[in-house]
Amino acid sequence: MEQDYTEFYNKFLEAWGYDAQSNVCIEEMSELTKALCKYARFGKENAPQEVKNNVIEEIADVLNMVEQMQAYFGEAEVTKIRQQKMARTLNKLNNL
Repeated sequence: MEQDYTEFYNKFLEAWGYDAQSNVCIEEMSELTKALCKYARFGKENAPQEVKNNVIEEIADVLNMVEQMQAYFGEAEVTKIRQQKMARTLNKLNNL
């Protein structure tokens, strides 16, 4: 996480619970999917700024919710697996 919002995420999880927050995460991922599909439909060069701005907003929403899920499931565990996956992908890239 670029800025540590863990304290806030834990407050949100305490206030609303995992079930509610995981559902919000799913909703936000769906909204990002929709925004990216709309952006692709316009074509990267032709997409209006409003469409691009919506993609940016939805990315921010998803990051906030995914980081909240990371706080719930354990940042160290998620970070470890991310590093393994990055190394695997870099290895694939180097072998092209």
